[in-house]
Amino acid sequence: MISAKRTIAIFIAASLVLLATAVVLSAEGPAVMITTVKVEPEALMPGDSGTITLSIKNMDTQSSETETTVETLSYSEKTTTSTRSISAEISNIRLSSGRTGIEWLREGLRRSEYYNIGALGQGESITVAIPIKADAYVSDGTYFPEVCIEVKNGKNVRFPVPVKVHSGKVELIEKDVPSEISRHESKEIVIVVANNRPNSVNGVLVTTVGEDLELTPERVFMGNLAPYEKREVNFSIIPLSPGNKDIHIEVEYRNGFNSHRSTHESTVFVRNNTGMELILVDAPKSVLRGEVAKIDFDVANGMSKEARAVSVVPRKNNKGVVILPSEYFIGDMEAGDVFSASFGIDTSELEEGDNIIPFNLVFRDADTDRIYEIEGYEVHIKVKEPQKNMRLLSAKPILLAAGTLMLALIVGVMWLRARRRRKKRTA
Repeated sequence: MISAKRTIAIFIAASLVLLATAVVLSAEGPAVMITTVKVEPEALMPGDSGTITLSIKNMDTQSSETETTVETLSYSEKTTTSTRSISAEISNIRLSSGRTGIEWLREGLRRSEYYNIGALGQGESITVAIPIKADAYVSDGTYFPEVCIEVKNGKNVRFPVPVKVHSGKVELIEKDVPSEISRHESKEIVIVVANNRPNSVNGVLVTTVGEDLELTPERVFMGNLAPYEKREVNFSIIPLSPGNKDIHIEVEYRNGFNSHRSTHESTVFVRNNTGMELILVDAPKSVLRGEVAKIDFDVANGMSKEARAVSVVPRKNNKGVVILPSEYFIGDMEAGDVFSASFGIDTSELEEGDNIIPFNLVFRDADTDRIYEIEGYEVHIKVKEPQKNMRLLSAKPILLAAGTLMLALIVGVMWLRARRRRKKRTA
């Protein structure tokens, strides 16, 4: 028979012993799905980098884990039950490209997968961006690299993502580029910028460089070009010297965040003639000192466009020589127009012998409003001394007055003649 002391000892020992038993009941596991996929840019060029953006969601909203804990004492037992929802524990995400030509973009020693993404609660989502790169020699087409998601407590996911590759570029096409241009004129060139891609491109910038040519503007920013969109851009070209001149045109653009460029070369021949001509019609070969030499010109517009504010101006390199008028203003001249211009030269201050009187032609370009002054014509006048006798010497003041009067009459006649021609032209 057990003594009372022993019975008490056994009871105390039993009461101090705690036995805990946990039973966990769970479902099969959470269901993870890829809900949205976006590839940027929409179509990669060979060698381009891009991004696959995924939205991953734990679609399970009902599964739960039940945990039961049993505590056993000497003469009693305590049972505790708790329930919690199941989270999806994602261990890693990687891209299985095989031989598709699309692979995970490695930067330095960075691994080509994501580790320990974390746990997604029921109904929760996470967005993951996977950097990708197209092989430099990949052919055009649609490729399907697989996104692989490993879930510790659920089913793994394999999802093929369509990635397009297209080698089309943004090209420069000549629409209107003159084969030749005159030395002192300007013309417009028209270039078509064509996006030959199935997706839009951005940051389109066109620049021009000319060999001894002034191109305006030098840069044109076009912004975005939609898929297969074509847009025109205009430049004014002004030659600075004659001869064959090269024109280099370049377009820079971005496909996603990948920079690309295309170039185009063209050539224009710059003629040395201006297209505007000053033609000598009549001039005396020789005059006596003190006489008025009458000079007649024709001004011809041989350009293919209008010339504005046309005038003939004596070049000011003969000090003391009186030439009237000081500028013969013609005005605007259409292509093919011919107008006359006349001057009277007082030879009193000219030296004996051969004298050169240069005249310049000034006009304004109708397209650029640029003013040109070109060397038009040099008139040679031979001045002879009159016979020296007292009669002529005493009559010199009278002759000078008569010469001035004659010069004024000549100018008046020339003005009336020009006025009649303008009236006939406008009639």
